[in-house]
Amino acid sequence: MVNHKINVFEIYELLPQINCKNCGENNCMAFAQKLIDGGKTVGGCSPLRESIYEKKRLELENFFGLTAAKEQS
Repeated sequence: MVNHKINVFEIYELLPQINCKNCGENNCMAFAQKLIDGGKTVGGCSPLRESIYEKKRLELENFFGLTAAKEQS
């Protein structure tokens, strides 16, 4: 297994990139950085709840280990 440090650009690529500011940040790049820093959660991005972004949301949840936690509960 390769220990891969999370890159803000990798997270940004998985976000809707619409800069809606619903999360409280000025843009999706700032939200991506907050995800990495632990200041925000994937659920903080309301567009990710839309069906068109489901694949990206699932990838992010998997990236942050949230999918496994949901499956265990």
